[in-house]
Amino acid sequence: MTMQNATFKQQFLDKGYFTVPKVIDAAGLDILRKAADECMNDTTDPGRVTEVDGKTVRGLHGAHLRNEALATLCRHPTLLGAAKFVLGEDVYVHQFKLNIKAAFVGDVWEWHQDMTFYHREDELPEPQFLTVAVFLDDVTEFNAPLTVIPGSHVDGFKESIKHTIDTYDKQSDWLSNTTAKLRYTVDRNVLREMVRLHGMDAPKGKAGDIVVFHANLFHASGVNISPFDRRVAFISYNSVKNLPVQTRPPRPEFLAARDYSPLTPREFSDLSPNRDCPEDGRVRAEVVG
Repeated sequence: MTMQNATFKQQFLDKGYFTVPKVIDAAGLDILRKAADECMNDTTDPGRVTEVDGKTVRGLHGAHLRNEALATLCRHPTLLGAAKFVLGEDVYVHQFKLNIKAAFVGDVWEWHQDMTFYHREDELPEPQFLTVAVFLDDVTEFNAPLTVIPGSHVDGFKESIKHTIDTYDKQSDWLSNTTAKLRYTVDRNVLREMVRLHGMDAPKGKAGDIVVFHANLFHASGVNISPFDRRVAFISYNSVKNLPVQTRPPRPEFLAARDYSPLTPREFSDLSPNRDCPEDGRVRAEVVG
């Protein structure tokens, strides 16, 4: 982060989000796009989710556990610095996902608050976490940008409607938290009132830009009607002092982290020449201490 730290934090407090342009340079984007392609082509990835057609990749969850470049992205000095500065604590990655809005067919993400899922499903006690969205492609008004309600985080955690969902494969219960039909969505009357009070915004930008947003910010995205893919990495950083209560078995590790060690910064230039995964398939983050 730069001397604009205070400005960014004030925007986060007031609006629930802020944007930072040109965080990832061209060389870094090349590395990340190659990593994304490799992960998308891995049909054995347990965190791989497709659209309703069963073929188009919708999202990759926990890919940072198996790919060194994506693990390094989580420790990028600007991303990590922003999370630690805003939250005021050391952090770990609670969840990583690469959302792919494929050209013409990338489907919706319904209106929701991240806190709903992380509190109800993972038992995080407080909204002491945030998400950093990293644009791997240009994000425009045409390729389904993230849409937010500025200031909607101020009213806190809202009760959401819980849906009974038949998942696409009718087997994996966790899929109802990741498909176009989410398990928890914002009540439409609540949504109408929030939009009446605060309006809507859709942060757009160039590949390499980032958006940092609050755990309680209302957000969604529409269908990608354009001929251009829109890939965005979403990294949810949680405070090491806001750990899951764990009164029941946790979700799979690619959805909810088991390693709560505080992260230290790392640059893409530190990547090993051979970035194959270790024998056990895990990429380990260097930690403090």
